Amino acid sequence: MFKNPPVKKIADGLDRFVYSKLLNITKPDPLKFLHHYVQLVENELAHLPLPDQPTSLYDPQRFILKNGGKRIRPVLALLSCGLCGGNYKNALPAALAVELLHNFTLMHDDIMDQAQSRRGEPAVHIKWNPSTAILAGDGLFTQSMLCLQNLSDTVDHKKISGVFLKAINHVCEGQALDMEFETREEVSTEEYLQMVSGKTGALISASMEMGGMVAGADQQKLLLLRELGETLGCAFQIQDDWLDVVADPDKFGKKVAGDIVEGKKTFLMTLSLDTCNKEDKKWLLTCLNDKPLDDSTVEKVIALYKKLGVLEETEKRINGYYNRAEKILEKFGESDYKRDLNNLIKTLKTREY
Repeated sequence: MFKNPPVKKIADGLDRFVYSKLLNITKPDPLKFLHHYVQLVENELAHLPLPDQPTSLYDPQRFILKNGGKRIRPVLALLSCGLCGGNYKNALPAALAVELLHNFTLMHDDIMDQAQSRRGEPAVHIKWNPSTAILAGDGLFTQSMLCLQNLSDTVDHKKISGVFLKAINHVCEGQALDMEFETREEVSTEEYLQMVSGKTGALISASMEMGGMVAGADQQKLLLLRELGETLGCAFQIQDDWLDVVADPDKFGKKVAGDIVEGKKTFLMTLSLDTCNKEDKKWLLTCLNDKPLDDSTVEKVIALYKKLGVLEETEKRINGYYNRAEKILEKFGESDYKRDLNNLIKTLKTREY
């Protein structure tokens, strides 16, 4: 049924972490300060004017939008608007646009990845069928563009649409690279970071830049927001790769070293291939061509990571990205929005899953 090879979904870590924090009712929630923004987005999504007919188009859209979701990207759009001195509620159309676009990518990613479930429910292509999921996803893409039409006339619609469309194209480029990596024997660390910049960083970056544009921020601030979003996207994904090896599996929510078992070309794997000797490189490439890896081989891969200092170097990279994000944020004036963004960065930086 599916012609495309399975594709690794790298945005799931961010969604899983934020969702678990926002819905954690048994422990103190370190992201409680985001609840107001999340609820605002949820209310807007609940009143999205989707028609009743045809049901095959709109029911799948309602299904994925109501089926949980973490809303971190639209929240970043709202916070960025406030950070730049604007009324954050004015950025709601842009926030909705990025959330609808994000769900569009999830529907199509699940088809390419042959995923059976999404957020604890059947994936749209499983609950309905692949053709319905493709069309419903295309419809969400259209709805995202229509949302931008609701922005105030004081906003440069052509400019903000350009930022949005460029980000979408960048996401597609990242997805294409990710698919290519599945069948390529070798991927460099530089290539991996290029893929992450597109597939994970692009929409986060656009969310923040669009929020700033709604606030009427100058070009310097917009560039800072763009850089901040890209930095956070890279930080989180590399951190997710690292935690796959070192995290407590009960907290992380998936099997220890699951990426190694599946032979995925993570940041740790690409860094190892870039730095190991010829003998170890030949062995690693053989392992990647003989997946899934057994427990004994996984232990040997982890041992190689330790020998090469890959775990330590990866942790340094992660901290470097988050420190860079904090320094970028320092360039903005003091506000509640800056405080919330800074708290978010600190929470992400210290996460254990």
